[in-house]
Amino acid sequence: MEPFVVIAHLLNITYLLFIALFVGACARRWPAVAKVLWTAFVVRSIFALFHFYIAPLVDSGSDAVSFELTASEWAQDGFVGALGKFPGPSSKFISWIISLFYATLGSSMLLAQSLSVFMGTGMVLLGWLLARELWDERTALKVGWVLTFFPTLILYSALTMRESYIYFFLTLSLLGVVRWVRTDRLRPLLLATFGFVASTFFHGAMFVGLLVFASIVLWRSLKSLIAGLLRLKISVKKTTVTFLVLVILGGYLNASVSVDKIGDISNIFDIKVLILKTEKSTRSSGDLEDGASFPVFLVPNSNFELLYKTPIRMIYFAFAPFPWDVKKLPHLIGVADGLMYLILFYLICRNRKAIWADRAALTILFILLVYLLAFGIGTGNFGTGIRHRSKLVIMFIILAAPYLPYFRWHLKRRRFSLFPVKKRSKLLLKKQSLKNFNE
Repeated sequence: MEPFVVIAHLLNITYLLFIALFVGACARRWPAVAKVLWTAFVVRSIFALFHFYIAPLVDSGSDAVSFELTASEWAQDGFVGALGKFPGPSSKFISWIISLFYATLGSSMLLAQSLSVFMGTGMVLLGWLLARELWDERTALKVGWVLTFFPTLILYSALTMRESYIYFFLTLSLLGVVRWVRTDRLRPLLLATFGFVASTFFHGAMFVGLLVFASIVLWRSLKSLIAGLLRLKISVKKTTVTFLVLVILGGYLNASVSVDKIGDISNIFDIKVLILKTEKSTRSSGDLEDGASFPVFLVPNSNFELLYKTPIRMIYFAFAPFPWDVKKLPHLIGVADGLMYLILFYLICRNRKAIWADRAALTILFILLVYLLAFGIGTGNFGTGIRHRSKLVIMFIILAAPYLPYFRWHLKRRRFSLFPVKKRSKLLLKKQSLKNFNE
């Protein structure tokens, strides 16, 4: 092997080693989640290296290749040139981020993958913090392990895809949401807003979460402001928050702001546009006979049909493909993925009383339902639906968290066991040894 090739391979591995340093720092800062973080990093790194050196992973085709090629092209003009390619909120935003690293460190597909590994591992940490904030330490650990081994989270954290970035920033926004509901402070509010805005830059549909959250903030702020005015007290903080939220919502409601994928406010409430979106998304899904398209009967042809078919499309988006939708062997992977979401949905139903009693959990549930509505209308293919719903899996997991299974690894005689080992008291062991001696 030529020296330059060896150096190139060593440089590729160095990118992952830098991420390992970050993981080590986080593990030192939060020792309770150290094993989870290291496991998440190692698993994602193995998949990234497998994809780079051995064989391509599932769903690593056109989008991932396109993002990486665009980043390489923009990086050829140097850092300043790449900086000038800023595309704003769009599907090319990930290419712009990667191009800045390429312009600085040199083009390497594994570098782009390493960034995904970094975001995917960071999402596990944020998910643990979110579960700890919403529930408790034990539940947070369960959430951390589930996030570590959830298949689609591993897959898209090892590829050059937008999903890992969206996972990270959406989880960050949810952490801000929970802290804001708990404390009603400005800093968590800004954190949640930043997370939603950042995720919107990678996929426009994530803006829906910001609209829902802003509406909730406005409602609570107005209630508090009116109550204060009735007592002849004016809260500067509440007045400022109300004004800022009105600016955000007002800018979108007067159609002066248009967001990629969802357009302006007129597109959201225009029934004809919504019907056209559902029809286009289903027809553009490929072969209706053997492909992964939703059934044709789910395409609405009138306002009334849109009303009752939308909930069915939401179900299809969240859980499809179902066994009767399987037309090819690869569709079985989708069935397994949908089954995991069905299990999470069942656990959410079991946890409904705790969710209903907790305003923070209820807020997350409401945001999830609106996301399902938006993606249910805009998605007509369970192939792309698997990828899109993985963006929302953190909300499924966090709402089901108290009922997630708990796994322990026990160390006994230098061997690991997946099954609990009953502890025997010293007195019992002493009696047993005396009995053996007498015999």
